[in-house]
Amino acid sequence: MYGFRRSSHSLRALGFVGGFVAFALCATPIACKKKAPLPAAKPLPELPDIAPDEGSVEPPQAAKPSPMPACRSLPGVALFRIGEESGAVAHGEPVADDDAGTDDQDDVPLPFSTEVGDARAGATGFVTGALRSAKGNTHALLAMIPSTAPALKLIDLGPVHGDPDPPAFAIHGADMLVAASDTDAGGAMLRLGMVHDALGAANVTWGAELTGVRRDSPFALEVSGARALLVFASVAHDKVRLLGASFSVDQVPAKLATEPVSPGDADVDEPRLAPRIGGFWLASARALPTDKGKGKTTPAPAPSADESDPSLVEDVARRIELTQLDGNGKPLGAALALSMAGESVMTFNLAAAADGSAYVAFRTDDTTPGADGGPLRLVHVKLDGTLERLPVEGDEQGSGAPTLVVDAASGTLWLVASGSTGATWFGKVGAKTELRTNDGVRGASLLGIQAGHWLSERARGTAAELSLLECPSG
Repeated sequence: MYGFRRSSHSLRALGFVGGFVAFALCATPIACKKKAPLPAAKPLPELPDIAPDEGSVEPPQAAKPSPMPACRSLPGVALFRIGEESGAVAHGEPVADDDAGTDDQDDVPLPFSTEVGDARAGATGFVTGALRSAKGNTHALLAMIPSTAPALKLIDLGPVHGDPDPPAFAIHGADMLVAASDTDAGGAMLRLGMVHDALGAANVTWGAELTGVRRDSPFALEVSGARALLVFASVAHDKVRLLGASFSVDQVPAKLATEPVSPGDADVDEPRLAPRIGGFWLASARALPTDKGKGKTTPAPAPSADESDPSLVEDVARRIELTQLDGNGKPLGAALALSMAGESVMTFNLAAAADGSAYVAFRTDDTTPGADGGPLRLVHVKLDGTLERLPVEGDEQGSGAPTLVVDAASGTLWLVASGSTGATWFGKVGAKTELRTNDGVRGASLLGIQAGHWLSERARGTAAELSLLECPSG
């Protein structure tokens, strides 16, 4: 749900042998790839804008919070590395403290760097998707990071081609459903598979292959009850639309039928999924056809000889929408607009709370010259469909994509975002969410949390280093 994905980037409890409880997260990988913007949309009917609660005002700029004590590594738990920094450390081998490198090694991702994607937290550890280079080939894999055991388990999903994304996954009992991004002679595609007995033999079987996938576009995989749902973007006749494929969690089918889950009157991309009672939440980005308030029409895209890869227009305004889907992935009514008129959204993330309601965090585009990004916004969509915009304080000099993560043990929801100076801002979500920095995670990404322990990832040369941290809660 999804997670964490950079570039950007859905959570809930799931049964898992060994105690894993999965949540969809949007993760921040170490080597972010800029996604192509959406093509311009034709004029389309307007959805109602969301106005602030009556009597509410924009929160004043908060004073800089006092620094927290530094996060520290869990005693007795090793650091783990995916990939190799200098050829001296094997894939997945624990890293000694004196081999951890220095902060100046993680400033710029290098070519063929390991890329970490979505992560999910459970009662006994974490799982994350990743890409690594091995013998000249890029391999997709799943990394299982237990919170107490001394071993990191890597499940190799095989080579992938082109410019793939890290695999998406969803946990179902002792098994894990996976969707791997790949490229064949016809263009971008997704391979759907299942890892049987993930904590044991970890046998991988592959099923349906879906073609017609939009190149360089995120995709989402989630489980709700007895059904799984895969959502991805596709392009036809210069129009971007989301397609969904629903199937039983018990067996990956050899063939899958897809159905539209977004309207055909607008360009919609970047799906995020989270489970809800009786179905799924779907968050997506919709391209706006005009610059509201200025009467400026978005330029039309230049003709393209290849409909699967249309020419794209820079700086297309976008708004975030949330749709309720039933258990088979079919929309239940019209989408809700979460961003207000005049807000153009850069990046966003979705998560399900313990009660099944949804939270969406997004960063607006700052039109100030030289600015990397605008303010963070946080919206709570309650079970009755009402919306509440929650104030967020902190995040000074923020620029990175927001990530919503849920503590698998307590159900506490956290908001994480990176800053332009290398700092990581994070805090508990509540009626007022206060984000703080911590020197112990500077230059690192916080991928997930369980029982108060954070999964941290940072670049070490071309490798990704994973560690578990204890951080003060306030």
